Amino acid sequence: MSKTLVLSDIHFCRWSTTVESIDQLQPLWHGCDELVLNGDTSEMHSSKHAAESNELAKLLITAATGDGVKTTLICGNHDPAISDVEHLWFCNQQILVLHGHASFKGVAPWSWRSKYIAESRDAELKNGGDRIEEQLAAVRTASIKAATGVFSNHRPNPLHMAMLGPAAVFHILSGWWRFPTLTAQWADRFAPTAKYIITGHTHHAGIWERNGRTIINTGCFGFPSHPRAVLIDGESIFVYKIEKRDNQYSLGSLLQSWDAL
Repeated sequence: MSKTLVLSDIHFCRWSTTVESIDQLQPLWHGCDELVLNGDTSEMHSSKHAAESNELAKLLITAATGDGVKTTLICGNHDPAISDVEHLWFCNQQILVLHGHASFKGVAPWSWRSKYIAESRDAELKNGGDRIEEQLAAVRTASIKAATGVFSNHRPNPLHMAMLGPAAVFHILSGWWRFPTLTAQWADRFAPTAKYIITGHTHHAGIWERNGRTIINTGCFGFPSHPRAVLIDGESIFVYKIEKRDNQYSLGSLLQSWDAL
């Protein structure tokens, strides 16, 4: 049976990432057939680091391919143009893998851009939006605008930005609490067959049961979370802690497992 490893939120070159080289990640996909990078692998939001982070993503693909592992990149809100893949289905559409930013109307409610992302998303969906593909395409378009500076004219001045800090912390914590329920509700409308939904985005790792669905968030490589990995082995799902030893990442203890069918 095919083994697929799902990771997310590496954020190459971001100040908070703990990944410094591809070699650190290589042990994670040992023995797997496919590697899925579930969004925010690189950083389009940083003009200073965008080119370098995209290059590291390409080097990761090259390394995995050299190990005989097929690699698929799903786009996130920080790298919306890295791929045209917005989601993947496994196990007869029982398992859905997507970055997770579509759960929030404004993608990142802790960001000053959130209002403008939501407006852009609504504009994209004014003539439709009942299908998952339409929803994710609208989110991707809005995220590309955000990442490429389309909303820069609305950026608050430095004083206003400083004042927004405490509110951002509140929205982050609120987002962590609301995310599992919002994701399940979103799936009720646009992915009704999904029993297991594998996400990232919020940098808050966890496993939750909502509305008869299991929401799995793999956290991030860096502040403020600890990364987790999901292994899809045939019809089975395994969630592992990721441990860092001797400056290399590897699969740690098994947290939970399920049979999808």
